Amino acid sequence: MINFFKTSEGGLVKLDSPVTGSWINVVNPTPEEIAFLTEEIEIFPDLINYSLDLDEMARIERDEHEGYTFILLRIPHFQGENVDVPYTTIPLGIIIVDGVVVTVCRRETDILKPLLNGKYRGLKTGKRYRFVLYLFLEAAIRYLSHLRDINKTTEALEDQLQKSTRNREVLGLLKYQKSLTYFATALRSNEVMMERVQRMKLFNQYDEDADLLED
Repeated sequence: MINFFKTSEGGLVKLDSPVTGSWINVVNPTPEEIAFLTEEIEIFPDLINYSLDLDEMARIERDEHEGYTFILLRIPHFQGENVDVPYTTIPLGIIIVDGVVVTVCRRETDILKPLLNGKYRGLKTGKRYRFVLYLFLEAAIRYLSHLRDINKTTEALEDQLQKSTRNREVLGLLKYQKSLTYFATALRSNEVMMERVQRMKLFNQYDEDADLLED
C-alpha cells in the first residue's frame, strides 16, 4: 500500500500522486508498488529490501553522489497479549530523496498515526529532516509507553505468582522478558545510529531541529 501526503495550511492532505515536498508512506508494498518506487521515485531496490527485512538493524547511509539519505530505525511493535512475544521491534526505513521523504515498513505501525492525526503543529512534509526528527521522537515516546505497559503487566503477574503455585504466571513473565530483550537489542542499535546522525550534523540547520534531535 502506498499513500501520498503533503502539509498545507489546513494540515496534512492526502494526494493522488507525489509532488515535491510530499511524504510517501509505504506499507508492505506489492511488486508493482516496488516497481513504481524504483522507476518513478528512483529509489534503489536495495533500500526498499533493507526496509522490509525484519532482521535489519538500525543504521544511516548518505550518498551525496546519488543524492539520497537512508535511515533505518528499529521501532516497537505490539503483536497482542496472546502471542509468545507480545512486544517486538520492526524496521522502519526512511529515505530522503529528490524532494520527498519516503517511509517503508513491512507492517502497519502506530508510530505514524500521531503524524497523520495532526499531533505536531510544526510538522511540514517539505522540511524533510525535521519530519524525520518527529519520527524519531514518536518512536521514543512509543518505546516509553510500551515499557510502562510491560512494567504494569509484570508487576501484576508477580503479585499473582506470590499467591499461586501455577506455571502460568512464570510463563507470562518469560514472555515479557523476551519482549524486553528485543527492545534492548533494538535500542542499542538505534543508539549507535543516532550517535552517527549527530556526528554527521544533518539536522543542525535550524535551532528547532537541533532541539528536537536532543529530545
